Amino acid sequence: MLNNRYIKQLSGAALALLVSAGAYSAPGAPTAVIAFPAITLTDSGGAPLEQAILTAQGQAYDVTVNGLGVGGAKGLKVAVTGEVYGLNNLTDLEGPFVTELAGAPPAEVSSDDLWLYSERGVSLCLHTGNPSITLASGSDTVLVQFTQ
Repeated sequence: MLNNRYIKQLSGAALALLVSAGAYSAPGAPTAVIAFPAITLTDSGGAPLEQAILTAQGQAYDVTVNGLGVGGAKGLKVAVTGEVYGLNNLTDLEGPFVTELAGAPPAEVSSDDLWLYSERGVSLCLHTGNPSITLASGSDTVLVQFTQ
């Protein structure tokens, strides 16, 4: 019997291969937006981003995010927002996302922007708008779920 951790590792590896092969790209216009509440960094080690509001089709939804964080100098105020692409069905948002591990042109990589991709064809482009802030995933995958 496969354990949960092994399955997560395999799904993360499979997603990374798809991303690196160029299977995912952001379609034309965003289908939703996502915004995290502004936080002030109290530690130079950074802070997790755990709660967000997804706005899609004129409705707002609470979502939880596991495995995503921001880093920067202590005392900096951080506001993270983003666009969601390929979200045709709300349930497609839930599940694991991986960062673009390969294939991104180096000139377009920025620490205050982060792209996340799911196996369901949903892409998230997150921004801080501040090059002093770094967005990063803390593991192979970032898990997104609607709050119950």
